[in-house]
Amino acid sequence: MSTTYERLRDRVLSGELPPGARLAELGLAAELGVSRPTVREALRRLESHGLAGSDGRSLRVAGMEPGELRSALLMRGALEGLHAELAARRVAGGEVAPAALRRLHELAAAADAATAAGEHDRAVAENRAFHQAIDALAASPVSATAVDRLWDRIVVATRRSLAPAGRGAAVAAEHRELLGAIEAGDATRAAATAVLHVRATLDAVAA
Repeated sequence: MSTTYERLRDRVLSGELPPGARLAELGLAAELGVSRPTVREALRRLESHGLAGSDGRSLRVAGMEPGELRSALLMRGALEGLHAELAARRVAGGEVAPAALRRLHELAAAADAATAAGEHDRAVAENRAFHQAIDALAASPVSATAVDRLWDRIVVATRRSLAPAGRGAAVAAEHRELLGAIEAGDATRAAATAVLHVRATLDAVAA
């Protein structure tokens, strides 16, 4: 069973509770059928993870100013570049099973299919799953946790603006390039490709 925190986090990430939505402890407790202390603790976790913040009067779902979003995407690019490099090094060292690489291809194909079908929410989820799989291959749990929390904040801030015309095909091509570099064990190319991929997302959001 999902915890109260997970239920609230899912509602924030899905856009059901959009940036700026008020997070009223009493109302949420009644709505979710849990105690106020339980909701209070869940809201504290949302706030500590950057998904909620006070406006001086009440707690609300956090958004991002353009400068904050740019910073978050640049940091995501740096961390995912590191993870792609580490994953490629592990491939070169024979530390990654072929099944794990096949799984990366499956996740990339699923993201591509969802994008082509115009299923934006599923495309976002599949795209994130693809990147999380690379994070896992890097075997760097501390930085993986950091980038996962960045993803949460970025998804909330960009949910309505990450489907520019033509970006879907570009993302699919960038994923293929990244996969090729990792499979080849080319750490330098994998890192550079991962960073450029996120920079392209930053350009798309800015546009």
